Amino acid sequence: MVLLNSTMTTYEEFIQQSEERDGIRFTWNVWPSSRLEATRLVVPVACLYQPLKERYDLPPILYEPVQCTRNTCRAILNPMCQVDYRAKLWVCNFCFQRNPFPPQYSAISEHHQPAELIPSFSTIEYIIYR
Repeated sequence: MVLLNSTMTTYEEFIQQSEERDGIRFTWNVWPSSRLEATRLVVPVACLYQPLKERYDLPPILYEPVQCTRNTCRAILNPMCQVDYRAKLWVCNFCFQRNPFPPQYSAISEHHQPAELIPSFSTIEYIIYR
């Protein structure tokens, strides 16, 4: 047993709760940390995703997502990214590119975070007006 979400539960139950909440299921609970590890996987890293899953507990975000600046990546800022609040930088968790926050994030701090950095918002719906 491990302590997760302030209640005693197993890791398997935690994964099942996350899958039910977010509508996404992965073949693995961690990414391979190197190419060598990735080549040794018997089951490939993959996911099943329900793009139309209703999330009543999460209001849509009405601004553009913050993207990684590396042209070959373009991943979106998320709770798994490393953040340097003093330097106003974030590190992409896919390509490890260091990215500056846009000007509208100038007030960001450990106590004042945008929705995309809050761990309970692991899935976010953006509404973009173009």
